[in-house]
Amino acid sequence: MSPKLLPLLLIFAAAFYCYWYYSRSRSLLQDWLDANGLKLLHVKRGSPIMPLAMIFTTSRNQVVFHVTVYDTSMHRIRSAWLRFGSFWWGLLDADAVDVTWEHEA
Repeated sequence: MSPKLLPLLLIFAAAFYCYWYYSRSRSLLQDWLDANGLKLLHVKRGSPIMPLAMIFTTSRNQVVFHVTVYDTSMHRIRSAWLRFGSFWWGLLDADAVDVTWEHEA
């Protein structure tokens, strides 16, 4: 392999990973919304103000969203923290979803 080709290959691999990571996280979010009959009103990726339990148990491999949704079954607006992916496998584990609803008993 040519030494001049290696930097281009690394740039391409990094760009592909960023695209995959972003599209995979948005896809998992949309799948979760569809499965629960929710309509997305607002989404923000991560925040330093997430629940304390999530701060200490979230790895760099996982994606955290703060969402505001309209619950069609309850006819009200709700907010939640969502964590997608497992601690070790990250977004490769599509079934790993943790939800922490705000202002709920």
